[in-house]
This record gives sequence, C-alpha cells and structure tokens, in this order.
Amino acid sequence: MGAKVAGVEVEAVEYNHGTATVRTQFDQEKTPANMAVVATLAEVMDADPAELDPLYSTIDPEALDTLVRVRNRTSGDTHVTFTHEDHTIAVYSYGVVAIAPERNPTAETHEKDTER
Repeated sequence: MGAKVAGVEVEAVEYNHGTATVRTQFDQEKTPANMAVVATLAEVMDADPAELDPLYSTIDPEALDTLVRVRNRTSGDTHVTFTHEDHTIAVYSYGVVAIAPERNPTAETHEKDTER
C-alpha cells in the first residue's frame, strides 16, 4: 500500500501519537533517503518542503544517501540520527525515516523549577 507524503511516494506512513513520532517507509530504489527525510519532515511540520531549512545546512544529503544505502552481502542495520528543524531524525538502511520533536529535558526541568 503506497502513499504520498509531501509529493514523494512512500510505502507506508505510521503515526505514534504517544511519542509524537512519524515513521515512513520508502523504496530506496525509487526515492533517495534525503528526499524521504524532507518529505516526512514537511508532513510532520505541516509545511511545504520548500519552506524548510535546507537539509544541507545540517547534513550532507549525498553522504546521508550513501551511508544508509542497502548494500548487497552485508548484514545488520546502518542508521544515522541527527537534529534538523528542532526534530530528531533517524534514517535506517532498511528504508525507514523516523521523526520526532526534539526534547530538551534540561529546558523542561528549568521551566518547572522556575514555576515554584
């Protein structure tokens, strides 16, 4: 079952409301990882992909594609995790992008302490 996320074809979209995480599965033969990241982040932020900060301001898109590309005769998973647009983004070599709002426990603790 395919779906479109911000105009990019993905295999599946999963929303976890408990963790506020959005996961998309994409076909690496059809969609580069960097495009899947931008499309998923645009969906999460309810924004046009062109309105987002360029991905290259945080990570080299071509290097990301190379790092998480599935390779023949290898075992295990490769993944890259980084922060962009105040979201934690994980990209897995098995074709999954997971995006969640960045959580800053220090700031949350500080806010609670100042309320007392």
